[in-house]
Amino acid sequence: MIILEVSKILELFLENPMQLKLREAALPTSPKNNEVKMSIIYGGICGSDLRVYKGSISYAKYPIRPGHEVLGTVIEAGVDTNCTVGTRAVIFPNTFCGKCEFCKAGKTNICKHKQPLGVAVDGVFAQEVIIDAKYVVPVPEEMASERAILIEPFAVTVHALKKANINKGTKLAIIGSGTEGLLSVALALHLGAEVTVIDVNPVKLELAKKFGPVSVFTPQEIKDQVFDVVLEAAGVKSSVEQAMQIVKPGGVMVALGITGDSVNLSPIHIVRSEISILGSIIYTKQDFADAIAYLSNPDFFVDPIVSKIVPVNQFQEAFNDAATGNFAKIVLEF
Repeated sequence: MIILEVSKILELFLENPMQLKLREAALPTSPKNNEVKMSIIYGGICGSDLRVYKGSISYAKYPIRPGHEVLGTVIEAGVDTNCTVGTRAVIFPNTFCGKCEFCKAGKTNICKHKQPLGVAVDGVFAQEVIIDAKYVVPVPEEMASERAILIEPFAVTVHALKKANINKGTKLAIIGSGTEGLLSVALALHLGAEVTVIDVNPVKLELAKKFGPVSVFTPQEIKDQVFDVVLEAAGVKSSVEQAMQIVKPGGVMVALGITGDSVNLSPIHIVRSEISILGSIIYTKQDFADAIAYLSNPDFFVDPIVSKIVPVNQFQEAFNDAATGNFAKIVLEF
């Protein structure tokens, strides 16, 4: 049991890449009129957290408090908010200006002034945080916390699969079975798609099979199969190139994974086969609402996503495990 002074909280802090520590910090002050103070329950470790930790995101700022994927309870609310003390909520962790051309078009996910928490500005891996109320998204009272912590990463999947118009019988290939890939498996099966999962890691392929009737292959095992939709969720040069090769004529490739590597694509193949390539980045508030609706449905099966929940003082073990690629979602308990 960790005992702190009443005036202190615990927070994770990244001085520089690979220099992560758990430290005492001053208790946050009372929230301003448009802010709330939250007591954090769970924090999910995301792939972007690992990249910030390793120093592989060019625009990441150091030193920084990491984390963006959290569930907490409102413990104090400013007078200009609609938040109620005691409400469980998740945080919408990408700021948006509300004024640029993209925000006005409802595309806050590509706001010109967007700042991702835990990357460009301090994140929320702390026992208590203060956040602008417009980024606080209440969670239904009946939803278990172990499902609620998935709202943010699942909203990424919801946004991506909307682009492809997945229906019953859609032949969908998902390349990469990290958290987003596995959440895509869950949603695609729920929507009635015929799902194939491609990954280099046999551990992840076994995880994918826990969601239901899916076909699994390593990249080398895919021969002449083609698919209506291919979701690239690995963020690797070779998988992006394979995604283009296995989309059938008239099909759709959704690019969800992120890589800075140059990729070889054939314009002739794209044009003659009339292939659509759709990029997908994070989500909007509507995607959060849709994610909550899916997760509120007891028939929507996501149980295998949370691999383990560990106390925050075991953060180093948690980050090390997450970096192996052998787990779906590792959650820190604050």
